[in-house]
Amino acid sequence: MEPNKDQISRKEAIKRTGALLGGVIFAPNILGLLNGCTARPDVDWEPVLFNRRQARLVSTLADVILPEDDTPSASQAGVPAFIESMVNEVYNDEQRELFLTGLDRFDEESTIQLEGDFYDMTDEVKYEYTHGINRVALENGRDEDGNAPFIMIFRELTLLGYFRSEPGATQVLRYEPTPGRYEGCVPFEEIGRTWAI
Repeated sequence: MEPNKDQISRKEAIKRTGALLGGVIFAPNILGLLNGCTARPDVDWEPVLFNRRQARLVSTLADVILPEDDTPSASQAGVPAFIESMVNEVYNDEQRELFLTGLDRFDEESTIQLEGDFYDMTDEVKYEYTHGINRVALENGRDEDGNAPFIMIFRELTLLGYFRSEPGATQVLRYEPTPGRYEGCVPFEEIGRTWAI
């Protein structure tokens, strides 16, 4: 799929979204950040809450949202383990059930519509399907109980985990361990990237 030259890349759009993380849609995610939850790359991630199928879906879906290019993918940055940690340790029972139900529903519906497992599809098919689900979620907004759609919660967790990881904070965002002098108003073009937390 060849992008329109007038459009920015998906990865660039995600990078810019990092600047907007203050406007989160799901309150428990802020609590997790305040408690110090951080994504750490872990090749041997062993799911505690998720079953194997759920863990595989979480890893695949996170990589659809943030694929590998010149920076590591979401799974390479440890985002799937971060997502499970947030859902298992920060969310209350009702929020956890809402997430797990949404994850299972995403799995069931994608299997039916794609006529196969989501994680076995080509990257383009996974992206198109996820993009369509996200577009519908943005159009419909929250449900009658005020709950955000699963894909929006998942996307937010993916972004939070990624930009709290070492690769996200140092390779995607600008990072300076000891920043220089304060400059309150600098054109974004001069900076080039949003600063890490």
